[in-house]
Amino acid sequence: MHNLEINLGSCVKVYSKNSTCTKCEEICPHSAISYLDNIPKINDNCIDCGGCIGVCPTEAISLKDFNTMDFIFSFLEEQEELISCKKNVPCLAALSVENLISLALLGENTTLDIGHCNNCSLRDPLLQKIEENITETNVFLEQLESPKRIIKSHIAYEAPSVQEEPNRRDFLKKFSVKGALKSKIEFDEALKAEEKEGVSIEDSANIRKKEIPNKRKLLFMALKRIDKPKAYHTFMHDEISFTSQKYINDNCDNCSMCYRICPTGALQSDRRNTKIEFDSLMCVKCALCHDVCAPEAIKLVPYSTKELIEPAIEELINFKVIRCDECANFFTYFGGEKMCPRCKIEEEEAKSLWGIQ
Repeated sequence: MHNLEINLGSCVKVYSKNSTCTKCEEICPHSAISYLDNIPKINDNCIDCGGCIGVCPTEAISLKDFNTMDFIFSFLEEQEELISCKKNVPCLAALSVENLISLALLGENTTLDIGHCNNCSLRDPLLQKIEENITETNVFLEQLESPKRIIKSHIAYEAPSVQEEPNRRDFLKKFSVKGALKSKIEFDEALKAEEKEGVSIEDSANIRKKEIPNKRKLLFMALKRIDKPKAYHTFMHDEISFTSQKYINDNCDNCSMCYRICPTGALQSDRRNTKIEFDSLMCVKCALCHDVCAPEAIKLVPYSTKELIEPAIEELINFKVIRCDECANFFTYFGGEKMCPRCKIEEEEAKSLWGIQ
């Protein structure tokens, strides 16, 4: 049985039926992830490689026996240098670009061992993603004027073989009270996973939360420890995978969908919805705001490294908000009658009912 878990409350696919995110499905070498009514499902052929963990923008996916943040802190604390699928990670693809940048900035001589990748059954598409991540990481580090780099090596690390006699005591633990309780818990978890269909109340509550992924928090902490570069570099929007910079054109009708559905709060407004603000530091480039924008008013623009080094909230657009002459509720005014859309609909329905043109 696989150890992969998906927190539906954090999955952007669950946030909206309009979401086009299929990153976890696309990266899976065994096609073990599929969707049923926008809810991701894990099939039995999942082998816990963790490739989906590395590409998930909101950290909705995890492995029971591997925690990315725990690994990173342990790796840095023990001053290790080598990361290998045969040593300390399920697959190098489990580490995102943000993870790699943080490791490079906070550690020393961080090396990724790709020596096993060419002969690995998971090579396609994971090796390409690993190499893309290393390239993007090093380009980003270069533009930060940091001397640090992620080193790619064909070491092909093998763990030292240790011959141990079977431990009868360990074997008998299976039959102890503690072992029986553990087996019972594992069985209940498996049963729960089989029975769980759809989105639970807890998942629904989590959808309403605005949370920044831990990998972004760690990256911000790492960036605060470096010297400010002499000049900031600008990337084209498709050259950086984990964040973005946006603008909103005049097609925007202030429907409020983008900032209401943003999983991190990168897009936000004020109490009267008179503006839309954007914090690039909090953007995880999940594309959900673009997917739900009916007039396609949200666009990507070139991204400057200044957004991470000197983060600032930018006002993308503002609106005139007035009270409706009929119901006195506030609404976004674009000219004409001072009547909110709801009252206009009710007026049209009343006219139709009474035959008034």
